[in-house]
Amino acid sequence: MKMKGIFAALAAMATTGALALLPSLPAEAAEDPAIATAKGFLSQYGASQTVQDRLIASYLAGEQWDSMSSAAEAVSVEKYTEADGDYTVNTYRDGSISVSRFEIPKVGDALNKPGISGCSVSGTSRNNCKVDMWVGLVSLSFYASYNLNNNTVTNTYGAGWSIGGACSANLVYLGRPASNIGRMDVSAQMCGIPYSTTFWLQLTVRSGSAAVSWSS
Repeated sequence: MKMKGIFAALAAMATTGALALLPSLPAEAAEDPAIATAKGFLSQYGASQTVQDRLIASYLAGEQWDSMSSAAEAVSVEKYTEADGDYTVNTYRDGSISVSRFEIPKVGDALNKPGISGCSVSGTSRNNCKVDMWVGLVSLSFYASYNLNNNTVTNTYGAGWSIGGACSANLVYLGRPASNIGRMDVSAQMCGIPYSTTFWLQLTVRSGSAAVSWSS
């Protein structure tokens, strides 16, 4: 079943533009639903209890997991497809894990029926498709329309995020910084060790293919 249960739990914690907040005290955070969901995610992909506790403690202390940047080198990569999307699972040297997903376009006659919405395909165009990533305590997502033939992103909307350990967060950018890029930036004020940081998620269409990247 892979990620279906995880994304369902995530959806219960945060809706579009919503923020899942964790208490600033580690003792309280240990029982927070967001922490429990993050641990479930890490456990599902093979992280031991020791690794889970270490990662969460380091995150609340203001440290960055390897998984929080798509530029980090993964020690293992798994790709698979489910009914709701194409998934990529990366595991990193510090034991952290990232999952990114491209929504799969609908096909068939349903695309031409009035009232049908969601991710669809028309030739080389992908319309209203969700792009998202999750590293356990942080998730980012938005919807995009893009064309694989002329390597353009035509539209971005519907930003959503969940940032554990944050006192507050604001969407500071959602748009197209270049014709072939869709991007969202979320600024967060962290609680445990007070500091500000920006989390971002990016869709890049190049050479007839789409790729997702992120960082904090």
